[in-house]
Amino acid sequence: MPRIPAPPLPKALQPKPKKPGESNGQVTTHPAPIEAGIGVVDWLDERTALSGGLRWLLFRKVPRGVNWAYTLGSATLFAFLNQAVTGVFLAMYYRPDASGGAYESIRNINDNVFLGQLVRGMHKWGASV
Repeated sequence: MPRIPAPPLPKALQPKPKKPGESNGQVTTHPAPIEAGIGVVDWLDERTALSGGLRWLLFRKVPRGVNWAYTLGSATLFAFLNQAVTGVFLAMYYRPDASGGAYESIRNINDNVFLGQLVRGMHKWGASV
């Protein structure tokens, strides 16, 4: 896309060029160039090259025939499968006991089961998706 040229500055706002030898009484030496630091995003991209994959994902052509129902249907399927898998995993360790065993089984899942807190969190937050 061509850039639109900026309008020229009025004469009163244009900086006046210095005359040769004019330096306001100071010695004119050029300072050594300072290398600018890079930002966090540039640093991360330099080491991981994630921008190429992200650019491919965000700016690819969408095929014809794709509609909202198709897109949201796959998201719903993923949420349902997530609930099913995490629910089966949690059901293996949960004890529905009214005399305090249910609370203890939840504590056991959170504290002792490998990745139990993560799976329980996925099940909890996936339910509200």
